[in-house]
Amino acid sequence: MTSPCRGGVTTLLRGFSAATLALLLTGSGALAQSRPKIWDMRFGAPIADLPDGEFVDPACGTNGGPPGLRLAGFEEFEKCRAEATGLREIWFRYDDEEEFIARAVRNPDAIARANTMVMLGQPIMLSLLADQAGRLQGYRIFTDPRADPDLRKDAYLIGNAFKARYGNDGWDCMDEPAAAGETAFEGIFIKQRCRKLGEGHQVTLESRHYYKPGQAMVDPNSGASTVNQFESSARIEVVAIEALQR
Repeated sequence: MTSPCRGGVTTLLRGFSAATLALLLTGSGALAQSRPKIWDMRFGAPIADLPDGEFVDPACGTNGGPPGLRLAGFEEFEKCRAEATGLREIWFRYDDEEEFIARAVRNPDAIARANTMVMLGQPIMLSLLADQAGRLQGYRIFTDPRADPDLRKDAYLIGNAFKARYGNDGWDCMDEPAAAGETAFEGIFIKQRCRKLGEGHQVTLESRHYYKPGQAMVDPNSGASTVNQFESSARIEVVAIEALQR
């Protein structure tokens, strides 16, 4: 049975136009938060100057995995390992004090409004990319693999909203074939990687929705329904082209 939350989010993502998805992703009206967002940050700015009252709990990033070494502040970015590009990834969270207060008073509407680590109903993870001089040169957004399975099934749809934010035209997309053992999940197989250049940025988007090798709806040995055995995700990376050319 489809949960009301999952059904509502699926209808929202599939039914709205690209322009509306972009607006919802940015946030307006009841969905808006007055706090700074990851895409509000100016590339080239010192990462140590980020709003540490709003961007909290920095740690070394792991490209979509759990946070690594905890940092006292963004100025400790050099403790994180440099990637092949020379950039360092710093994981962080938006401050959730308002959500904590809403949960304390058990106000479900206020909780939903104050939940900062969600985009279009999907839990997310965030990270920033800094160059060797400590300047902000990019960011990454991932759907959270720890989300409830009923919700996570639709995580790949967030890729449509990511794409709409940067305009639906001009993308170079490649649909990868299924590797050995990979099969369609709920009749859908998506393994797509898209790239777009514009306004001094390189934007890379990945969307995935399938069973990995060994995963299935039903355990072949016990005949019981499996739980959380599928891949459904979206990931976006925005990097200054200048930073990639060094």
